[in-house]
Amino acid sequence: MAKVMVSLPDDLLAEVDAEARRGGTTRSAVMRDFAGAALRRRREGRAAAMRSLLNDASPHGGRAAEQVKATRPGS
Repeated sequence: MAKVMVSLPDDLLAEVDAEARRGGTTRSAVMRDFAGAALRRRREGRAAAMRSLLNDASPHGGRAAEQVKATRPGS
């Protein structure tokens, strides 16, 4: 497992520490859980957007490719 250094505002770090104490775990575990949950939500949101685009797209192409490209990260 890789280690990283992350800078956080003091108030946010205090919240992470409080969450770790409540859960009887470590800062690292809290940050892993939060990062994993945020990334899963993002993936699920993109997948839902793609399903919606594909359901709304014309069976003969139309603007489907253009709409799919617009939903890609970094677009």
